[in-house]
Amino acid sequence: MTRPAHRRVSRVVLLDEHDRFLLLLTSSPRLAVPVTRWITPGGGVEQHEDHAQGAVRELFEETGLVVESLGAPIHVLHGQSVFSDGHQQTTYTEFFAHRTQSFTPVTDHWMENEFIDIAEVRWWTSDELARSGELYSPEPLLDIVSLAVAATR
Repeated sequence: MTRPAHRRVSRVVLLDEHDRFLLLLTSSPRLAVPVTRWITPGGGVEQHEDHAQGAVRELFEETGLVVESLGAPIHVLHGQSVFSDGHQQTTYTEFFAHRTQSFTPVTDHWMENEFIDIAEVRWWTSDELARSGELYSPEPLLDIVSLAVAATR
């Protein structure tokens, strides 16, 4: 599989009625420095999509939740990934926020690799994640969650 030099990414801070947010425990064995960490639902934006469309699609694929739209992004990040084969890829990520009733996500629409890369899906509070000692990404995740809580009130 050929990786592009630049990847557009959309992520969703999905909040429930108790300000808990949904995270996926993922492993990245293809990175130069493999890491297991908690991340928000989301992924690559397809060529024919804008970031909001990609976020809606990814949210459905990774959780089963159907939403019509997510509004404007609440945060953006620029980054870079280095893969074990030496490939370097820049990234541009837009984060969106959505509030819903708590539910149990489904795996019905996961891609084959997601069954390998995703080990767990769970709802967290900011305090739980901060005290857990668990790795999460991106580093300002708790700040982004605070922005999402404010944006969805």
